[in-house]
Amino acid sequence: MGSCGMIAFAALLERLAFTPSRNMKIALLKEYFSMASDPDRGYALAAMAGTLSFASAKPAMLRALAMERIDPQLFAWSYDYVGDLAETVALIWQADQNESSYAPPTLTEVVETLRDITRTEVPAVITGWLDSSHVSSRYALLKLITGSLRVGASARLAKTALAEMASLTADEIEEIWHGLEAPYTPLFHWIEGKGPRPDPKDAPVFRPPMLAQPLEGVDLATFTPSEWRAEWKWDGIRVQLVATPDGERVYT
Repeated sequence: MGSCGMIAFAALLERLAFTPSRNMKIALLKEYFSMASDPDRGYALAAMAGTLSFASAKPAMLRALAMERIDPQLFAWSYDYVGDLAETVALIWQADQNESSYAPPTLTEVVETLRDITRTEVPAVITGWLDSSHVSSRYALLKLITGSLRVGASARLAKTALAEMASLTADEIEEIWHGLEAPYTPLFHWIEGKGPRPDPKDAPVFRPPMLAQPLEGVDLATFTPSEWRAEWKWDGIRVQLVATPDGERVYT
């Protein structure tokens, strides 16, 4: 897809941000996941789920880069007015090239590059990407890097969209989720009928708790208890402790 990868991701973020309907957001996510290529769509999913992070690219560095191109006081006023760092930098950035030569990086290029280069190389690389991107692509790039999407699309909503693509439930995605990692290629292959269900094996995965259903004394005469599973529903925040040969985890 070339640079279309970042352009498509930018279009998705913009549409999600201005779409209030939950069902419409799910439809937008399904459309994106169906059209985007691997591994870009997997990294987009990771960004939405909050499983993508870059230790070498922090907000303070992005702010410093912007103030190398723009008067610091003007940037400060703009940031106060806009209220979002990624949006402020995307709008105010003075690109060092002609608009006709814009060619933003793909999501895959961003992820792989930031994982491979040294911390001292990061500012120059990000500057080059910002220079080669239009406003919307700069915004998507910065959101991807900072991991703060804030477009009304949670991890659960993304999993619901994936589930609907394959007539599954979000809980079925949840059961294998913590045994997977970006770019989630086996997950997409399973959803599209191109591969088997990913096997978490001995990974300490999360098990979705059952929905609470009241049980009255008279109900005991209407079913066979041995055919059911039951768990005690506690009030407040529930914690799930998981221990397997591959490790231990605590989920809330």
